[in-house]
Parts: sequence; C-alpha cells; structure tokens
Amino acid sequence: MKKYIAATAMLTMLSAAPAIVAQGTKPTTGGGTAAAPTPAEEKEAKWYNPDYRPYVASFDELYKLGDDFANNKFRLALSNYQTGRSILDKMREEVQRNKEEWADAKYLNEKWYWQTIDRKMREERILSEKRARAKIKAVTYFTRAINHLDEIQNRSFREKQQMKDLTASVFRDWVISQYDLGNLPQTIDLLERYLKIDPAFETEISPHKYLASGYGFKEAVAEKYNKGTEAERVFYKKNKNKHLLRATELKYKKDSPEYEHILELVNRDEIIATKPSP
Repeated sequence: MKKYIAATAMLTMLSAAPAIVAQGTKPTTGGGTAAAPTPAEEKEAKWYNPDYRPYVASFDELYKLGDDFANNKFRLALSNYQTGRSILDKMREEVQRNKEEWADAKYLNEKWYWQTIDRKMREERILSEKRARAKIKAVTYFTRAINHLDEIQNRSFREKQQMKDLTASVFRDWVISQYDLGNLPQTIDLLERYLKIDPAFETEISPHKYLASGYGFKEAVAEKYNKGTEAERVFYKKNKNKHLLRATELKYKKDSPEYEHILELVNRDEIIATKPSP
C-alpha cells in the first residue's frame, strides 16, 4: 500500500512539472531572468532534436536573409579583403626596398658587361617571384571575401553603398592580381559582374580593356588548338571587339582618329572571321 501511495505522489509531481516550468522564467548568466518563450517556441521545443539535419534545407536557410547573417558575412569579407591588400602592400614595399638597395650597392667584382646583365636578370627573377607569391596568396583571401559577399542574400543589405563599395574593391584587386598571374580567362566572369554593380562602372576604361584582353586570349587559344565550336570562337571575337571599341570610345571619343583606327581594325577582323573557307 505504501509503495502505491509513493508511486501516486511521484506521478502527480511529474504531471505538474511542465506547468511549473511554463509559469516560471529561465535564469540567465547575468543574474536576471530571460524572456518567457513564445507559444511557437514552446511548441517547437517539443520537437527538440540536436541531431537533426535537414534533407530539404530551404526553410532552414532562411536565416541567411537576416541582418545579423549579412553583417557577419560583410565583416568576414572585409577582414579577408584587408588581409589580401596588406599582403600586396607589404610585397610592393619590399620590392621597392630591394630596388633601392641594389641600386646603391657597389659591384666591384663585375669586370665584364655580361656579368652585369646576368646580375640584373637574377634580381628581376627574385622580384618576379616575390610578386607572384604575394599575388597568389592575396588572391586566396580575395576569393574568400567574394565567397562571403556572395552568401549575403539580404536584398536591402546588398543595395547598401558600403556593400557595393566593398564588392567593387574586392573584384578590382582580384582581377588585377589574376591578370598579372596570367589567368586572363578567369577574369571575364568577375569583370562582367563588376560592370553590373553600378551603372557608373560601365564608363570606366580599364574593365573594358581587361575584358578585351580576356576574350582575345580565349579566342586565340580556341583558334590555335581548334578548341570549342565555331559559334564560341565568334562569340569571343565579337566580345573582344566590343570591349576594345568601348574602351577606345571612352578614352578618345567616337569622332577621334584613334577610334576610327580601332573601328577599321575591328571591321577587318570581323570580315575575315565571317569570310567562308575555300
């Protein structure tokens, strides 16, 4: 009988526990009390599962639309961009210091002209290697910054001027570094995206010059190794010529002899391209 009474008392306490928890408030580490859970949170708590992994993640990724997520990704992008810039700045300072040291040095052991030429070539190789190592490292950080920026899906945040400014800066330095490393084709997609960030960017000369080189490189490789379809080669050629003309127009205006000269070269290039094979 005593065991029955004890068991009944225990069941009564357990059934009353949820009500007691619901009526109370959670303690906080700061010594105060946390806000009571909302009805939706109470319902969701019944489904608590620390091992849950969504198979369809669309709903669970809605947090990426929030301001907190956008601000965090922006800070990470800015940090990576600043690190990449710092690497390039330090490299340029070191290269300049090397040049000044070598210019002031006395090379008394050089009796022949070829010895001087050989030394200067060796010095240039050292500087080229320093530039390349720094740019490869910087591109890694710029790429991380771009990935963070691309994850920001908050539309209002993407329209902010600080977002546009940082995106444009990262794109410019990424393109410049990749171009200097000889990766011309890789710059095309980001340059096309750069022109769409702000209408004012379309009036800059340099993006069109870089795009003309990128498309021209792809065209030359396709023709040399007979890669891709004829339509692809024509696409590369037309885009090369389009951006070449646009860069010339922006720098010299349409009524200039420079523009007329480039236009003549472009027309000749495209006529030859469309001429049927014998």
